[in-house]
Amino acid sequence: MARLNWGDGIGLHFRNNEEYYETLGFLAKKNRFIDIYTHDNRRSGAWGGQGKLETHVDINILPRPLRIAFEKSGDARLSVTDYVQNLKYHGFTIEQDFTGNSYTFHLFPVSLDEVIESIESEEYVEDFFRGYNW
Repeated sequence: MARLNWGDGIGLHFRNNEEYYETLGFLAKKNRFIDIYTHDNRRSGAWGGQGKLETHVDINILPRPLRIAFEKSGDARLSVTDYVQNLKYHGFTIEQDFTGNSYTFHLFPVSLDEVIESIESEEYVEDFFRGYNW
């Protein structure tokens, strides 16, 4: 069963597995409305690394868990390190350093097939594609 709560208060909170996999599908889209990245703050002098989601679109077009998390944060960035690390389990393992600073790496899925293979049950594949085709 998918973990449904990622963070206390501000974080990502899913009502059920269907919503979890729908959001996963949304994040796996080629048209990226949300940047997914790790930021190794230790390299810039801070205490530790973080996983972040950052949006550049009106949050009203996002699936419910993302919309609510961004609303609560009052910011276009969410620090959800555990959730971002979890996305690696789902095949988000391509890391690209667009900044050239060697501590911010954007994550992308290796392939759609690999993400689908990570889904715990065939019954959630339809939910995944609902998010993917959002």
